[in-house]
Amino acid sequence: MVASILPGRPGNLTAEQEARLQELWTVTLRVFGVQAPDRPEDVEDQLQPGSGTATPDKKAKKKNSMFRRHKEDNGGGASADQNDKYGQGKDFQQVLATQDPEKLRNAFWSMVKHDHPDGLLLRFLRARKWDVHNALVMLIATMNWRMKEQLVDDDIMKNGEGQAVADSFSSKAAVKREAEDFLAQLRLGKSFLHGTDREGRPMCVDYAPVKFMIKCFEANYPESLGVVLVHKSPWIFQSVWNIIKGWLDPVVASKVHFTKNLEELERFVDKSHIVKELGGDDPYEYHYVEPKAGEDEKMSDESTRQQLVDERARIVKEYEKLTQEWIGDSQNRARLQERRNDLAERLRSGYWQLDPYVRARSLYDRVGLIQGGVIQYYGEAPNAPKDPAAVPQNGPPSTEHRADDVD
Repeated sequence: MVASILPGRPGNLTAEQEARLQELWTVTLRVFGVQAPDRPEDVEDQLQPGSGTATPDKKAKKKNSMFRRHKEDNGGGASADQNDKYGQGKDFQQVLATQDPEKLRNAFWSMVKHDHPDGLLLRFLRARKWDVHNALVMLIATMNWRMKEQLVDDDIMKNGEGQAVADSFSSKAAVKREAEDFLAQLRLGKSFLHGTDREGRPMCVDYAPVKFMIKCFEANYPESLGVVLVHKSPWIFQSVWNIIKGWLDPVVASKVHFTKNLEELERFVDKSHIVKELGGDDPYEYHYVEPKAGEDEKMSDESTRQQLVDERARIVKEYEKLTQEWIGDSQNRARLQERRNDLAERLRSGYWQLDPYVRARSLYDRVGLIQGGVIQYYGEAPNAPKDPAAVPQNGPPSTEHRADDVD
């Protein structure tokens, strides 16, 4: 059974939340060089730090005023938010000053993938407590992080584990060492996905430093973190945590829980879903499945890929046009929203057709966790016979994943 729609998500917005979403779409499309409709309010004022509504005494601002600093405070950047500990305001100004709007637009739609476009923007709005300016700053800074720092789409997604195997035989010492270290981490299972918690959320077992992991979620994957369970940590870490949590948003910090034993762990995860290594009943053991020859063969099919990319680009343009109508036409907003939802579904299903042509296969494809848009959190061989009465090994039948679950 699919869980009911949580508040602040597509399909469950208050009138005020929908208005904030429209405001964020308006300024986002403007950043991307897409003409936004005239608004009865002055959208520029909604970009003022901490603001949510416009003030009528600032109508004389120039149209491109959002590209200028909102406050000159020793070069402190666009945001007056004192909690901008990751420097996203500075990144925002730098990106707007140096990046071509069309490049930003393409990066955004690449980030959408199979998500509902509204769902993506709403995550940033919720993370920034519905402040349009701060949500836009965070969105643009995250896109910059994906494009310039982590190379999420141009390297990680495109080259994947198969490229690491090839690089491990490189004659260049630095390339060879980096690939070998990366593969060693995968083979050791320092981080892996398996199963769900009591609320049906996918679980990631990760031995990465807690501070780094939380920073990634807080700064670049907003509203995608359910809870963090720090299990059987050394006693000194809890003292260190008192310092770390002071750096975090209180909402994010409240999601971190320390568990000392199986009983405490069972408050969050059913015993049948806890691996035996941690005292539970799930017999699952992590084993890394090596890349297979030919598994990325479709990525060489440039003709098919381009056809799918072109079709997606046409849907994106239609979605942008319809979004402008949805913002400007209050009389037909419900009907226009239905059409936008239809296009969002075409983007979702179309992404999974495109996926094997742009994303290298990963461990989770090989073990059957990802199956062309169907997510099996307990894994299942992609070509295994389907028995409707069967229950996937080590867990309940798979449920439809939520928009926040997978990037």
